[in-house]
Amino acid sequence: MVDVPGHGKVVVDIAYGGAFYAFVSAEKLGLDICSAKTRDVVDAASGVTEAVKAQFKINHPDSEDLAFLYGTILTDGKDAYTKEPTTNICVFADEQVDRSPTGSGVTARIALQYHKGLLELNQTRAFKSSATGSVFTGKAVRELL
Repeated sequence: MVDVPGHGKVVVDIAYGGAFYAFVSAEKLGLDICSAKTRDVVDAASGVTEAVKAQFKINHPDSEDLAFLYGTILTDGKDAYTKEPTTNICVFADEQVDRSPTGSGVTARIALQYHKGLLELNQTRAFKSSATGSVFTGKAVRELL
């Protein structure tokens, strides 16, 4: 849980898929991921990113160079598996918006969904960008111990 200015206490998940991202349903920030204005999405996601950076220390098990939060991915909150794509938007680095669903972000989201028991091994899931509608698919293929 982080205290996000203008939004209060918000539960976020942090996951790694080549970079660390904070994940939060846009609805928890008062936004509809599919219809919100880009500036509102960027402001909300940046608020989450700054709150996480100020309130948590990120650790990477192998490389201190990777131990930082790269950005925040706002989702449609549809984390339970369905055949329909789940939608998200990634705001990263210096308030940049990824046009795609974000490769490392999708990887992190798959790991998170698998960890929560919402996705099984080898179960393909589709992820759609709310910015452009482009779709990535992915699946967890094995569990690392």
